[in-house]
Amino acid sequence: MDREGIARTVQGVSAYDYGESAAVLFEVDRLINDSHGDAGARLLIERELAALVDAGVSLAAQQEICKRLWRIGTDASLGSVARLLAAEDPRIVAAGCYAIGRRPSSRADEVLRAALRRAPEDCRAPIENLIEDRR
Repeated sequence: MDREGIARTVQGVSAYDYGESAAVLFEVDRLINDSHGDAGARLLIERELAALVDAGVSLAAQQEICKRLWRIGTDASLGSVARLLAAEDPRIVAAGCYAIGRRPSSRADEVLRAALRRAPEDCRAPIENLIEDRR
């Protein structure tokens, strides 16, 4: 897979917002599907998505990024997801929880516990629920 093409396509998610065309999301989904069996390409897609989390994208883009990280995310993207869990907006925290929801990782468990200790009261529920689900 073309690394520059992957980066360019994933970067397009940064402009996504509610009510806009989802074409770029479908393109990223195609990249994810096409990367099956190509660990290098999949890791590149994950890193590009994780970098967007820190790029000040819209809530809609963050939610869509987290949906894709749920599918292909590894511990490599936990740093970016941890920053979502530290947000003061419960919608962003919930998106971050979704991104690591099915990742069977002791490091993900540590990230969740650390986030719970720091989370504002109105952002604790999604983290608490995910910790409980992971038991």
